[in-house]
Amino acid sequence: MQEQEVAGVDWSKTKTIFIVVFAILNVFLFSLYMNRTNEYENYGVLGEASIEERLSGDDITYGELPETKEAYRISGELKPVSLMEIRELSGQALKVTEGHTLISELEEPAGLENSKGKLEFGEFLEKYVTNGKDYTLWEVDEEKRTATFFQNFDGNTIFYNENSTLTVHWNTDRKAIRYEQTMLHNLKEINEKKPLYSPLQAISALSRSGVIKPGAHVKDVELGYSPLVELTQTQVFVPTWHIHVELDDGTSADHFVNAVNGKILDKLSEPDTQEQE
Repeated sequence: MQEQEVAGVDWSKTKTIFIVVFAILNVFLFSLYMNRTNEYENYGVLGEASIEERLSGDDITYGELPETKEAYRISGELKPVSLMEIRELSGQALKVTEGHTLISELEEPAGLENSKGKLEFGEFLEKYVTNGKDYTLWEVDEEKRTATFFQNFDGNTIFYNENSTLTVHWNTDRKAIRYEQTMLHNLKEINEKKPLYSPLQAISALSRSGVIKPGAHVKDVELGYSPLVELTQTQVFVPTWHIHVELDDGTSADHFVNAVNGKILDKLSEPDTQEQE
């Protein structure tokens, strides 16, 4: 009986020692975590300052930059052209290719100029194009008489994806005569949010690689998406920085950087299949 009491006392002491040791260990680990976090934050501040100095030395200037630090990847599916939607489009001769590309020939050319003689597409998209409000104007080519629009998701543009593009054509009188449309549907955010390279880090990557030359001015930086994985029906898109640069000779250029891994995307028509988790 006495031996059992002694054993009980020894086990009680042992449990107490374990609890104390684990408590000390937890405090130590938490302290280590906080120190690492502070070191990381301080490194980030110093890193940004160093980047600013380097860009200043290269005479590369920029305005206000976005502050988005995290973003989701998104996925979407090729939207088949709906016969019901086609019936609602009047004044057009319509053709469907590959099941999801709509080609429209307008029966009567539609004016695109506003009162000041400038091209304006809002009214045309609303009247003639299904879900026209879901597209953002990307490029106007006066020589080819075409305007290219990219589909957007939650206000962010999906760059250079052939399955989510609208192209409008016009004649010499600047009246729309035809358009081709592809679209994604069931767009949604997937997985967890990913930490992003900052716009300043993306600009620095372009500068270090020689893509942006000394004397350039970064006029605009916006977050959008570029293709990551293209399957038969489903596509996955990664957050991407679009960096619009004006050069000292008066020309301009658009560059893209994968916002998750910092990789420069030279050809957005080719998915960035080497993205690292």
